[in-house]
Amino acid sequence: MLVSILSSQYARFAALAESWLALGASAFGVWQDGRPIVYWPSSHRLTTPSLRAPLIMQGKEEIGELRVAGITGTAFEQRLRADAELISYLLQLEEELQQITADLVTSQDQQLALYRLTQRMREYVTVEQTLDVVVKETMRILKAEVCCMMFVPNSGQDALLIQQPEGFLSDDYLWQLYWQGLATEHPIHLSKVRPSEGPEGLYNLLYLPLRIRNNFMAGLAIINRSGGFGTPDIKLSKSIADQASAQIDRVLLYQEMFDQAKLRTEMDLARRVQLELLPPTLPSIAGLDIYAHSRPASEVGGDFYDFVVQDGRPFIFVIGDVTGKGLSAALLMTMTRTAIHSKAQFMPYPTPEAIMRQSNEDLYNDFTRVGVFATALVGQFEPGSNVLTYANAGHAPVIYRPYDGEAVLLRADSTAIGILPVNPCRNQHLRLGPGDLLIAATDGFTDVRDHDDDLLGIERLLQLVNASHHKNAHEIAEAFFAETEHFGQGGQQDDDQTLVILKGAVS
Repeated sequence: MLVSILSSQYARFAALAESWLALGASAFGVWQDGRPIVYWPSSHRLTTPSLRAPLIMQGKEEIGELRVAGITGTAFEQRLRADAELISYLLQLEEELQQITADLVTSQDQQLALYRLTQRMREYVTVEQTLDVVVKETMRILKAEVCCMMFVPNSGQDALLIQQPEGFLSDDYLWQLYWQGLATEHPIHLSKVRPSEGPEGLYNLLYLPLRIRNNFMAGLAIINRSGGFGTPDIKLSKSIADQASAQIDRVLLYQEMFDQAKLRTEMDLARRVQLELLPPTLPSIAGLDIYAHSRPASEVGGDFYDFVVQDGRPFIFVIGDVTGKGLSAALLMTMTRTAIHSKAQFMPYPTPEAIMRQSNEDLYNDFTRVGVFATALVGQFEPGSNVLTYANAGHAPVIYRPYDGEAVLLRADSTAIGILPVNPCRNQHLRLGPGDLLIAATDGFTDVRDHDDDLLGIERLLQLVNASHHKNAHEIAEAFFAETEHFGQGGQQDDDQTLVILKGAVS
């Protein structure tokens, strides 16, 4: 430092020497460690000075001294001491300037390193990739021998532990650090670790718990940094940890958005498949006015209806509802519809009772394993007979309104499909002549709620049927959907709404 300032401020030291020589001194010079650095005149080495004044850095030991020869006295001593203090002050300023310059350079390098780290982390879209790049870049930035990251998600996913190089510290020791940091929520700093105090090869360590989404879900361990961890190094490590926390948070958000988008795509596909499985056209059956429609909710569900029309055989219709919602309900709905349709189409002498019993036998074991059931109504109509035969396995609401009477609820006479090994349903008969009306719907209608959380219920549907029975089947269906929308005041539809309407044609 002293040599450096003499080189940069030589002219000022020369002027100071000239002033002392003008006062009558025979020589002036600067010494360090018992050796002369510079002196005036060049022929005088000041081995026996008459005055000396030490050069002392603030808070440090003596780093040199000023020497004068040829004059003595208190006034000259005071002046030399003042010159020494001034030079000491200049030395202090020079040291501080160099430190500031070094700090600025270091800060710039660190900011550049953090910027590069941030840019690299953005290239990756998984937590494991992010942890890996943080470990590698932290080792490079902080010149550490080992680095490690741990991550424990809140979900059921597996915990992650990445160590570079692998195997330097045991997984048990690193997880112990993680749980200790989780308990204290504070950094762990170990310096000059003795062999008896830690694993072999460990001599310093800095562990930082990472807060992600207001929970400590990860940790960064920096091990065996050359030179140890000073305050600037700890600050830099915390900056890296903050960047890592933010990136992990972004990755988790991206994964959630991706999963949600994937789920929405799957649900949309399932909804389209569900609608495609419904009959594309309404059948034309002599003596009947038929209308059917299914309005899906935001989620796919278990509603379905079906028609089986074959030459020389009775017309058969089905409506059903599998418990639950989502993809599982849609899958089980497909199974139920397929089982009932195949029985109705291929049995030699199909009747609603036989179709229901055989379908229950086919589905019982599978439904029991997954803990679900399905309600269903199977109806059969022989054109020209004015008689409808049906079997009801726990399905509601089914409403019958004779032309000259009031609407009534037809209650199920057996349990739903999948409840018992043998379904106890029986064929039931009712008149379906001109003006007579049968409406089979799913609970998506009765379970609609208003702003007071009251249910639409059966009674309101019965009143609606009495009020609209004179309309055709399509118009009655429109009245049903309009009533549920009005009652629910435009709220979100929670369940599929499916109905099949058969009305005796009036000639």
